[in-house]
Amino acid sequence: MIHNPNERALFPILPLDRIHELCAHGDEKVYQDGEKLFEQGQIDYDFFIVLEGGIRVIKILGSGPGMLLTIHQPGEFTGELSMLTGDPAIATGFAVGTTKVQRFTNQAFRRMLAECPDMAQVILKALGSRAQEVTSTMVQQEKLAALGKISAGLAHELNNPAAAMVRSAQAMRNAVQRIASLGLQFDCRFSAAQRPLIEDLQQKMREESEDAETLSPLERSDREEALAEWLEANGIDNAWDLAPGLITAGMTMECVTELEGKLPSNTLAAALTWFEADLTTNQLALELEASAARISELVTAMKQYTYMDQVQFQEIDLHVGLDSTLKIFKHKMRAGIEVRREYDKSIPKIFAYAGALNQVWTNLISNAIDAMGGQGILTVRTSRDETHAIVEICDNGPGIPAEVRDQLFQPFFTTKPAGQGTGLGLEITKKIVVNKHRGTIAMTSEPGDTRFIVRLPLEKLPEAQQ
Repeated sequence: MIHNPNERALFPILPLDRIHELCAHGDEKVYQDGEKLFEQGQIDYDFFIVLEGGIRVIKILGSGPGMLLTIHQPGEFTGELSMLTGDPAIATGFAVGTTKVQRFTNQAFRRMLAECPDMAQVILKALGSRAQEVTSTMVQQEKLAALGKISAGLAHELNNPAAAMVRSAQAMRNAVQRIASLGLQFDCRFSAAQRPLIEDLQQKMREESEDAETLSPLERSDREEALAEWLEANGIDNAWDLAPGLITAGMTMECVTELEGKLPSNTLAAALTWFEADLTTNQLALELEASAARISELVTAMKQYTYMDQVQFQEIDLHVGLDSTLKIFKHKMRAGIEVRREYDKSIPKIFAYAGALNQVWTNLISNAIDAMGGQGILTVRTSRDETHAIVEICDNGPGIPAEVRDQLFQPFFTTKPAGQGTGLGLEITKKIVVNKHRGTIAMTSEPGDTRFIVRLPLEKLPEAQQ
């Protein structure tokens, strides 16, 4: 399937009549699913034109599962790189399904080029494009591998202290609560009959403060005023100084009115001052615990995002990758972007290059956030049909101008101001979806509704092709 002129240069499709003419120079052969046609490092191997099925080309990297370079479809060819240069095969080819090919030996291949000059022109052009593409891909892979090692080391270094912080913050909060309870028992300002009342209210207020809603400035001001007026009415001298701290600590009018008529004014003032100090300390411990937990959560999300210490090609749940990518962008969406997840949980796991797919979600989500200017609704939707899993990244921004839509996936094209975009994000995204996964990516856009739609095959790949 050819999607743009660059791909046609890399993987030109030969017309059917030309293939028939070339068949006289070679012989037809059928390979079964997963069968090896040629092997990386092989010195002398054949030239192949795909008639039916396909050839999956894998670059073996160390002891890992290898990197998918391409899948040759009917009409495409492979093998010319080493045939013309005399170098060993740079990758391994596997049959995709039952594959019929026209096979040419080295001698037959060279005779064909001599007798078919127009064919030689096509092959030589593809040779130059493919050599450049392979070099570019390998350089990118080496950079990503180096970055992955650094990220893995950093994640491990961060994870241990972050987990320790979470445990310490939890222990500190429990210790603070014990100290407050012990202090109440020996506080001579309260009688034995008053202490159980204060202790019960203390526990209730702690629980409510942990689930306290975030107040707007106007709501906070109204609550502080109402509480200060109630405190004044109950004989508390420093009511207007005490009210803001109590509201910040999570005190509500429902809680404080439970004390009405049960404590004299001097004892009530002491109880409320004690509540304010206790709740503030508890709230600080909660914030410390939440911050440490957030660091730990980010480390976990980063490990899921990069699939550290895992094989590159594996069976994955698309929703795990989408969620971990959304967590990475949480800081950019906090100001005013609402995230809506509309997931079809019936989608089965698919075989994919997990880290590469997360790069796709990163580019699409980042672009959507930028398009909305920090305010709007980001919808991440998944669905399926009989053959594909479908992921949609949608935003309600102003839309993409019609005059630039056809250029979006071209190298170095960007709609962002100078210095803010490289123009490589969507090009890389398309290569990952189309070349690495044989999926498709499409875009629809109108004011208030822009969608990037990624379709990935559900078919499980044979183990030999991974």
